[in-house]
Amino acid sequence: AQSALTGPRAPLRDTTFVVDKVVAVVGNRPILASQVDEEIFSRQSQGLKLPTSPEGIEALRKQVVQGIIDDELLVQEAERDTMIKVTDQEIADGVEEQIKKIRSNFSSEFEYATELRKAGFQTPEEYRRWLTDQQRRAALQNRLVEERRGSGKLKPVIPTEREMREYFDQQKGN
Repeated sequence: AQSALTGPRAPLRDTTFVVDKVVAVVGNRPILASQVDEEIFSRQSQGLKLPTSPEGIEALRKQVVQGIIDDELLVQEAERDTMIKVTDQEIADGVEEQIKKIRSNFSSEFEYATELRKAGFQTPEEYRRWLTDQQRRAALQNRLVEERRGSGKLKPVIPTEREMREYFDQQKGN
Protein backbone atom coordinates (compact mmCIF):
# COMPACT_ATOMS: atom_id res chain seq x y z
CA ALA A 1 0.00 0.00 0.00
CA GLN A 2 1.12 3.55 -0.70
CA SER A 3 0.05 6.88 0.71
CA ALA A 4 0.44 10.26 -0.97
CA LEU A 5 1.78 11.69 2.31
CA THR A 6 4.15 8.97 3.45
CA GLY A 7 5.14 7.01 0.40
CA PRO A 8 5.18 3.21 0.46
CA ARG A 9 3.80 1.70 3.67
CA ALA A 10 4.60 -1.63 5.14
CA PRO A 11 1.58 -3.83 5.70
CA LEU A 12 0.16 -3.51 9.20
CA ARG A 13 1.11 -6.32 11.51
CA ASP A 14 -1.24 -7.68 14.11
CA THR A 15 0.41 -6.88 17.44
CA THR A 16 -2.38 -8.21 19.64
CA PHE A 17 -1.93 -11.26 21.81
CA VAL A 18 -4.34 -13.30 23.85
CA VAL A 19 -4.01 -12.93 27.62
CA ASP A 20 -7.01 -15.06 28.56
CA LYS A 21 -10.18 -16.35 26.95
CA VAL A 22 -13.78 -16.03 28.09
CA VAL A 23 -15.34 -19.50 28.10
CA ALA A 24 -18.75 -18.48 29.51
CA VAL A 25 -20.61 -15.50 30.91
CA VAL A 26 -22.89 -15.78 33.95
CA GLY A 27 -25.00 -12.67 34.42
CA ASN A 28 -22.40 -10.00 33.77
CA ARG A 29 -19.41 -11.99 35.08
CA PRO A 30 -17.08 -13.72 32.62
CA ILE A 31 -15.70 -17.17 33.35
CA LEU A 32 -12.11 -17.27 32.10
CA ALA A 33 -10.11 -20.17 30.71
CA SER A 34 -7.50 -19.44 33.38
CA GLN A 35 -10.12 -20.10 36.10
CA VAL A 36 -10.81 -23.48 34.55
CA ASP A 37 -7.08 -24.23 34.44
CA GLU A 38 -6.71 -23.16 38.09
CA GLU A 39 -9.55 -25.44 39.17
CA ILE A 40 -8.09 -28.40 37.28
CA PHE A 41 -4.64 -27.70 38.77
CA SER A 42 -6.21 -27.51 42.23
CA ARG A 43 -7.96 -30.83 41.75
CA GLN A 44 -4.78 -32.37 40.39
CA SER A 45 -2.82 -31.21 43.44
CA GLN A 46 -5.47 -32.93 45.59
CA GLY A 47 -4.90 -36.24 43.82
CA LEU A 48 -7.05 -36.11 40.68
CA LYS A 49 -5.50 -38.09 37.85
CA LEU A 50 -5.93 -36.23 34.59
CA PRO A 51 -7.47 -38.09 31.67
CA THR A 52 -4.96 -39.13 29.02
CA SER A 53 -7.14 -38.76 25.93
CA PRO A 54 -8.03 -35.42 24.35
CA GLU A 55 -11.71 -36.37 24.67
CA GLY A 56 -11.28 -37.09 28.38
CA ILE A 57 -9.53 -33.77 28.97
CA GLU A 58 -12.26 -31.93 27.05
CA ALA A 59 -14.94 -33.71 29.12
CA LEU A 60 -13.12 -32.72 32.34
CA ARG A 61 -12.88 -29.09 31.17
CA LYS A 62 -16.62 -29.05 30.38
CA GLN A 63 -17.39 -30.54 33.81
CA VAL A 64 -15.22 -27.89 35.52
CA VAL A 65 -16.80 -25.06 33.49
CA GLN A 66 -20.27 -26.30 34.46
CA GLY A 67 -19.24 -26.43 38.12
CA ILE A 68 -17.91 -22.86 38.00
CA ILE A 69 -21.11 -21.71 36.31
CA ASP A 70 -23.25 -23.48 38.93
CA ASP A 71 -21.25 -21.89 41.75
CA GLU A 72 -21.49 -18.44 40.16
CA LEU A 73 -25.26 -18.80 39.72
CA LEU A 74 -25.58 -19.57 43.44
CA VAL A 75 -23.37 -16.62 44.40
CA GLN A 76 -25.32 -14.21 42.19
CA GLU A 77 -28.65 -15.49 43.53
CA ALA A 78 -27.39 -15.09 47.11
CA GLU A 79 -26.19 -11.54 46.38
CA ARG A 80 -29.65 -10.62 45.05
CA ASP A 81 -31.46 -12.13 48.04
CA THR A 82 -31.77 -9.50 50.76
CA MET A 83 -32.29 -12.22 53.40
CA ILE A 84 -28.80 -13.65 52.82
CA LYS A 85 -26.22 -11.86 54.97
CA VAL A 86 -22.49 -12.49 55.22
CA THR A 87 -20.47 -10.07 57.34
CA ASP A 88 -16.96 -8.86 56.59
CA GLN A 89 -15.92 -9.84 60.12
CA GLU A 90 -17.19 -13.38 59.67
CA ILE A 91 -15.18 -13.73 56.45
CA ALA A 92 -12.07 -12.13 58.00
CA ASP A 93 -12.24 -14.54 60.96
CA GLY A 94 -12.52 -17.54 58.62
CA VAL A 95 -9.61 -16.31 56.51
CA GLU A 96 -7.42 -15.75 59.59
CA GLU A 97 -8.20 -19.24 60.87
CA GLN A 98 -7.38 -20.81 57.50
CA ILE A 99 -4.13 -18.85 57.12
CA LYS A 100 -2.99 -19.78 60.65
CA LYS A 101 -3.74 -23.43 59.90
CA ILE A 102 -1.79 -23.37 56.63
CA ARG A 103 1.03 -21.19 58.01
CA SER A 104 1.58 -23.65 60.88
CA ASN A 105 2.76 -26.22 58.31
CA PHE A 106 5.87 -24.15 57.58
CA SER A 107 8.87 -23.44 59.78
CA SER A 108 9.54 -19.95 58.40
CA GLU A 109 7.87 -17.05 56.64
CA PHE A 110 10.28 -17.58 53.73
CA GLU A 111 9.22 -21.23 53.32
CA TYR A 112 5.54 -20.19 53.48
CA ALA A 113 6.03 -17.46 50.83
CA THR A 114 8.00 -19.88 48.62
CA GLU A 115 5.17 -22.42 48.68
CA LEU A 116 2.64 -19.70 47.91
CA ARG A 117 4.70 -18.69 44.85
CA LYS A 118 4.77 -22.33 43.73
CA ALA A 119 0.97 -22.28 43.96
CA GLY A 120 0.83 -19.17 41.76
CA PHE A 121 0.56 -16.39 44.35
CA GLN A 122 3.17 -13.64 44.19
CA THR A 123 2.76 -12.57 47.81
CA PRO A 124 1.01 -13.70 51.00
CA GLU A 125 -1.28 -10.66 50.60
CA GLU A 126 -2.37 -11.87 47.15
CA TYR A 127 -3.15 -15.26 48.68
CA ARG A 128 -5.13 -13.55 51.47
CA ARG A 129 -7.21 -11.61 48.91
CA TRP A 130 -7.90 -14.78 46.93
CA LEU A 131 -8.81 -16.71 50.07
CA THR A 132 -11.10 -13.88 51.22
CA ASP A 133 -12.97 -14.00 47.91
CA GLN A 134 -13.24 -17.80 48.10
CA GLN A 135 -14.53 -17.68 51.69
CA ARG A 136 -17.10 -14.99 50.82
CA ARG A 137 -18.36 -16.94 47.82
CA ALA A 138 -18.58 -20.20 49.80
CA ALA A 139 -20.43 -18.48 52.66
CA LEU A 140 -22.94 -16.93 50.24
CA GLN A 141 -23.56 -20.28 48.56
CA ASN A 142 -23.96 -22.10 51.89
CA ARG A 143 -26.35 -19.48 53.27
CA LEU A 144 -28.45 -19.58 50.12
CA VAL A 145 -28.73 -23.38 50.25
CA GLU A 146 -29.54 -23.28 53.99
CA GLU A 147 -32.21 -20.61 53.44
CA ARG A 148 -33.78 -22.52 50.55
CA ARG A 149 -33.82 -25.76 52.55
CA GLY A 150 -35.27 -23.99 55.59
CA SER A 151 -38.05 -22.43 53.54
CA GLY A 152 -38.85 -25.74 51.85
CA LYS A 153 -37.86 -24.49 48.39
CA LEU A 154 -34.99 -26.96 48.20
CA LYS A 155 -35.85 -30.53 49.00
CA PRO A 156 -33.40 -33.44 49.20
CA VAL A 157 -33.41 -35.74 46.20
CA ILE A 158 -32.68 -39.40 46.84
CA PRO A 159 -30.50 -40.87 44.09
CA THR A 160 -31.72 -43.92 42.24
CA GLU A 161 -29.88 -47.23 42.44
CA ARG A 162 -28.60 -46.64 38.89
CA GLU A 163 -27.28 -43.16 39.76
CA MET A 164 -25.50 -44.49 42.83
CA ARG A 165 -23.93 -47.32 40.81
CA GLU A 166 -22.75 -44.88 38.09
CA TYR A 167 -21.25 -42.56 40.70
CA PHE A 168 -19.52 -45.47 42.42
CA ASP A 169 -18.10 -46.69 39.11
CA GLN A 170 -16.80 -43.19 38.29
CA GLN A 171 -15.16 -42.79 41.69
CA LYS A 172 -13.68 -46.29 41.91
CA GLY A 173 -10.23 -45.15 40.79
CA ASN A 174 -10.12 -42.33 43.31
